[in-house]
Amino acid sequence: MDAAKNAEYDDKLNKFLRLGSFAVAVKFLKSWDDAPPKARRPAKDMNNTFTTCQAISMARRYGWVLALGREDSSCILGAMALGLAKRLPHYMEGNLCVDLYTENLEAGRLSEESVPTLPEGEYVGVVVAPLNRAAFQPDSIVIYGNSAQIMRLGQAVLWKRGGAMSSTFRGRIDCADLAIAPVTTGEAQMIVPCTGDRIFGQVQDSEIAFSFPFAMMDEIVEGLEGTHKGGATRYPVTNWLNYTGGFPPSYDAYTKMLEE
Repeated sequence: MDAAKNAEYDDKLNKFLRLGSFAVAVKFLKSWDDAPPKARRPAKDMNNTFTTCQAISMARRYGWVLALGREDSSCILGAMALGLAKRLPHYMEGNLCVDLYTENLEAGRLSEESVPTLPEGEYVGVVVAPLNRAAFQPDSIVIYGNSAQIMRLGQAVLWKRGGAMSSTFRGRIDCADLAIAPVTTGEAQMIVPCTGDRIFGQVQDSEIAFSFPFAMMDEIVEGLEGTHKGGATRYPVTNWLNYTGGFPPSYDAYTKMLEE
């Protein structure tokens, strides 16, 4: 993949969205030979282990390229979603969810079954990078922004399709929604960041996420351009300022005194 093309896409996204952090390119690695040569491995290069959402946050805030394998992953839930760790019956039964997010095992089981996952053992790791530095073809794109910026992305998706976008919410393991769901569903979605992303990825309360398969990039850019031309759908959203404001009665009374 031409890195210059990714940088061009990044420029187009920022032209219409004015993002406060980098758009992130995500790629799943079937071999470590596919990892960018200068990608940082947390365990080896930083003497640390990270959650997937933490690595995404470092890519979007620091501009770093990171690659995570099982030995680099601190969150077992994220590692299982990526297929880097086995999903044992104990997990699938809901034991890691009950009393934290669900009141019983059955609800926990349903919650775990809903998580987007990659096949166990198919990939050795995942690489995340700012889109403008990604010298590879991403599998998915992750963007964080305020509600107006994310609204614009949703409008871009509907430019050609019309109708409505559907998104899922579970309040946990949002790395699976951010990175994996676009690949398994082929669709874009808006994501309310989960508890872990707020703790480890340090997502702010004002931020929402949006992810889509890289195959949709041209459609997204075209949608942003098309809706922008209409004038009513732009970011920053244009406030209506051509009106006469109201004031306290004492102000009005004084104005009348001046007119006497």
